[in-house]
Amino acid sequence: MGVNLAVAVAAVAGLVSHQIFRKHEPTIRGFFAHVLLVNLVVAFGGRILSHGHQHAGPALYAWNLNLGAYLGSLVLVVYRLFFHPLQRYPGPWLCKITRFVASWHVITQDSHRWMMKLHEKYGDVVRVSPNELSYINVSVVESIHGAKAGKLARGPFYAGDPNRPADSMLSTRDLVEHRWRRKGWERGFGTVQLREFEPRVVRHLDTLVRQFQAMAICDSTGSGSNSNSNSGLVDMTAWAEYFAYDVMSDLAFSEDFGMLEQGRPSRYIGSLHGATRVLTIAAQTPWIRPLMNYILLLDPRAKQCGLDFARISKETLDRRQAKAQILAKGEAKADMFAYISAPGEGPRALTQAELTADAALLIAAGAVSTALAITFIFYYLCQDRGKYERLQAEIDGCWDGKTALEVSQLATHAAPYLEGCINEALRLWPPAPNGMQRRTPAEGIMIGDAFVPPETQISVHTMAIQRDGRWFSRPDEFLPERWIESEREGALGGEGNSENKEENENENKKFNHHPRAFIPFTIGQFACLGKTLAYQELKLFMAKVVRNFDFEFAPGFDAKAFERDVKFKGTLLIGPMMLKLKERS
Repeated sequence: MGVNLAVAVAAVAGLVSHQIFRKHEPTIRGFFAHVLLVNLVVAFGGRILSHGHQHAGPALYAWNLNLGAYLGSLVLVVYRLFFHPLQRYPGPWLCKITRFVASWHVITQDSHRWMMKLHEKYGDVVRVSPNELSYINVSVVESIHGAKAGKLARGPFYAGDPNRPADSMLSTRDLVEHRWRRKGWERGFGTVQLREFEPRVVRHLDTLVRQFQAMAICDSTGSGSNSNSNSGLVDMTAWAEYFAYDVMSDLAFSEDFGMLEQGRPSRYIGSLHGATRVLTIAAQTPWIRPLMNYILLLDPRAKQCGLDFARISKETLDRRQAKAQILAKGEAKADMFAYISAPGEGPRALTQAELTADAALLIAAGAVSTALAITFIFYYLCQDRGKYERLQAEIDGCWDGKTALEVSQLATHAAPYLEGCINEALRLWPPAPNGMQRRTPAEGIMIGDAFVPPETQISVHTMAIQRDGRWFSRPDEFLPERWIESEREGALGGEGNSENKEENENENKKFNHHPRAFIPFTIGQFACLGKTLAYQELKLFMAKVVRNFDFEFAPGFDAKAFERDVKFKGTLLIGPMMLKLKERS
């Protein structure tokens, strides 16, 4: 009788736990602590109710029954499949039960392709985990990321590294704090500041050109100055990183890593790549974060990379703060950090831990998009000589290669094809392909014509929406012309978008082009502040390099394998791209 009552008590406890956990996902510590506590109480009750039995058998028997009844009564599997507020949304049944599926694809580094396939199979909205929805319809972009999304905070993905001393501006999930911290960043990335930074970007490009000239195969002789077999070959993936990270470290902290001068990566890049792998898994599976220190014991390299990255970031900040007085006196050029760290409109000054977190973010976030876009632009141009020569001719017409290069010479009206190439690289390969996670407010929110309940994670899958034929015709093709309005219809075929329903019924009579579906830097209150700088760097890089050199794939380079092997690890991860370069006469 006592055992039966104990089982009944356990069942009630399980149902109560179900009511708690169905709205708030348990932390791993909270879940197991709750299981242990309930079973201890019920087992003790079973002992009492067994009328003073002297041996431990009934208690152990009750313990086993209690644990089984408790776990069975949680009915989380049944609940998540059939009674959860998101149960009506399509998606793989296993994804509705657990986040482990999504986490597994993060571990295998193919989550960007996996989620695209989910949308191909299930449609505009997919339930990708028990409490998360992914969208790809252009009609909901504003509701999730734009002007209508003012109450949507960042999701738990951004909680990031549990060992970090403080939040950076990116990982801050409180809306009020984010707004006042962002203002400092806005000053650092402002229009006036970017104009002041422009000569420094060009200076780094001059260094890059000198390095390429040393490796080039000259037009007149057909051979380079180097006699080794690698003469005239460059890894554009590596050199794009050297450029992007040297520029960002210079603009951010008035010092660079020296990668362009030395022609090799700094320890910063190695530690960054090594640390992000495990941290991305933790971001995808929030409840696992308390176990991170134990998990890292299984991956000593990732742990060491994380420690190295934190140390390098702190050392960079320390050096920058040590020369703060010199910069303040105007004896050296100001940098972004001067604006970010300056007292602003916030309720308090940033702590040293917060400054360290922002320092770690500043270089990495500002360089990744630029480096990836450069590599992918050359990847597509080297597959189509006509496109390469058209871009080269446009740049030749904008800049003579002798006068000082300024980004104003490469404005959209003067170099539309250049901007089209940049947009296409970012459309096909956005640096954050899986989108930017948001969390619905306590009162829930309408997304499209459906109500999404409170505390639900939602996002627009950037790569999938940007490769959707409804928004961009011939979505998997690199077509810079699609961004030139005067050429979109004539050069590419079709009659453009029409509001006329009868015309839109014939897919062959229109060319879809919806800029609202182009969100590589996202939009709204969390839009990437580095977008303007990225376009500035990309335009200057392409003008300087394409004006001086011709490129083609190196012998034996497998372009299809390069694209097939693109992985996702917090951002896109790409392999070497070997190009043969030749200096133009």
